[in-house]
Amino acid sequence: MEHITVEYYRAGTPYISPEGIEEIIQSRGTVKNACRVMADRYSTSTRRIYEIWKRHAEGIPLRKQQPIHSVVSSEIIPENNTSDRKPRKRKPGSGSKSDSVRLTQNRREREEAKRETKRVLDPN
Repeated sequence: MEHITVEYYRAGTPYISPEGIEEIIQSRGTVKNACRVMADRYSTSTRRIYEIWKRHAEGIPLRKQQPIHSVVSSEIIPENNTSDRKPRKRKPGSGSKSDSVRLTQNRREREEAKRETKRVLDPN
């Protein structure tokens, strides 16, 4: 069956050179723990190694890879530049120390309310 569409790896997938792919294909059956060794060597997953072996055995073309240096600069999304923005003023009491103090106070108030409820409801 002929594949009409071209499949690509996702953007974060490490690039493996054609020589590396050939080494992965040849390593099957000749290297002990070949899948794990090749995955570690090329900083990829064992799943991708098995996929390369399977596609090679079935004669299916491998997915396309895009090396980082071939990306056109116009395709790169500019980063958010924080120096353009005005610094935000923090609201009073928004710090983590004040949060912990507030939580401690709330906990004490709840415990006092619980004690008061027990005192009122307890006939002794």
